[in-house]
Amino acid sequence: MGFTFAHFSDCHIGGWRDEQLKTLSIKSFTTATDICIKRNVDFIIIAGDLFNTSLPVFDALKEVAHTLKTLKEHHIRVYLIPGSHDYSPSGKTMIDVLEKAGLCTNVYQPHNDTLLFTTDKPTGVKLTGIIGLKGGLDTHHYKTLNLHDLEREPGFKIFVFHCLIDNYKPEFLSMIQGEPLTSFPKGFNYYAGGHPHYIFHKHEPDYGLITYPGPLFPNNFAEMERLKHGGFYLIDHNLTIEYVPLELKKVTPLHINADG
Repeated sequence: MGFTFAHFSDCHIGGWRDEQLKTLSIKSFTTATDICIKRNVDFIIIAGDLFNTSLPVFDALKEVAHTLKTLKEHHIRVYLIPGSHDYSPSGKTMIDVLEKAGLCTNVYQPHNDTLLFTTDKPTGVKLTGIIGLKGGLDTHHYKTLNLHDLEREPGFKIFVFHCLIDNYKPEFLSMIQGEPLTSFPKGFNYYAGGHPHYIFHKHEPDYGLITYPGPLFPNNFAEMERLKHGGFYLIDHNLTIEYVPLELKKVTPLHINADG
């Protein structure tokens, strides 16, 4: 049975202070979901940091809830994990409210030293993952994880995570703490990453297709200069991958010499 899914990460909705950029950040999310509806995707994965904070402002929450409701009306399921921004030290996150309303499903389901799988019933795809925490505190979850139980699970499997993998660090993130690839279970078909805000994908032997789609919208001016725009991945059951850019506005960096 064929299927297609989308992979978003690092939406950081509500993160910009400037009202116009804040509006563009929300619009990038609604534009991406509109594309998913037109492309008839089966489900969407959000690999952490849907919001920029665990308690987003009302207007941002209202728009996201409306967009998730529209996806549900089109029978597109949304699976996600909380990231380091939208998860608080108290364990509270607005994602819990959205999940309780039936608008999304958190696939981070810890059980003793392993993780439970969430099955997308129409396609049979099995999803699980690890939450993202500030300051690298999520490293404890990787170090205590029973990899064997996850690796022996049959079927098409997706692992959702929100951390930097040391093996694939770009130069500008060389000083950032990450996790070695050996901390991840082998044998998953797709590894849906978030957090480092750069675009990357690689088929890794013994593992599968490991990906970072980058932010859905640049989260600061340095990212706007480096990336120009955000985007996301579309993937099918054969692991054919397509990057979909979200170029809502043209970005023109100006380098001005102010010496003297």
